[in-house]
Amino acid sequence: MSERKDRQNFIMTEGISFLPPIQVGYEIYYENLEIQGIQDRQTIVWQFIQGSNHLLDWEQEPSNPQDPHAIKIFGVSEQIFSTKRDMLGYVPCDVAKQIVTSGLWPFLQLRLDYISVANQGFIAIRFQILGPIRKKNGDEKLLGGPSLKGERRNAQATRPAFLFGRETEIPKAHGSRIKRLAFLILRITLITLGTMLAFVGGTMGTAAWQAKGNLFVLMLVPLALILSGGLLIWTGIKPSKPKEKPPT
Repeated sequence: MSERKDRQNFIMTEGISFLPPIQVGYEIYYENLEIQGIQDRQTIVWQFIQGSNHLLDWEQEPSNPQDPHAIKIFGVSEQIFSTKRDMLGYVPCDVAKQIVTSGLWPFLQLRLDYISVANQGFIAIRFQILGPIRKKNGDEKLLGGPSLKGERRNAQATRPAFLFGRETEIPKAHGSRIKRLAFLILRITLITLGTMLAFVGGTMGTAAWQAKGNLFVLMLVPLALILSGGLLIWTGIKPSKPKEKPPT
């Protein structure tokens, strides 16, 4: 009974807009999508709305007997004593099939758009799907849709072949990790080699000093080894300078 009264007092005639900032390198693939099956989970959905710091999460459900491409959507919100993550519904089936079969699933993101509650308690939650920025080939006519206005694009009019085809730029995170690992191994090698050279040079210098011969001649090789070792150690430990981005 109290929940029904709260719903009556929590009426959003215009709704609440969220739209958190888009991550750098991403753009809108789909917009104006509504979570499907939300009316079957009214209590959970209402708890999600009453929370704060609302986020959406999702995961595939290949074991779904009705649709092997089904994607579940979860609502994440901060409650009074904890953070709750409950299932709200599903991605529309036609969009879910394109996402699962495209191969871009690991690179896509959900973006909470809009929550509205009507007078009769009808709840609607709209969301967007973001993906890596696509290459602009200058031929917008082939896309079958209007040009991009601000951050919004009519994703329904854009052909799936363009969304998930070869023109999509996929982040090269794997290659970047390999480069960082190789650079780390090179630094460790330089530091180790420099330490060995400095140690050998110091040992030879000590022996030359004890020999009490021509110190100038005897100390040339140890000093060269020590200086070489120190240079290698410094090369291995000095911070790398970040690459400056050319002005746009």
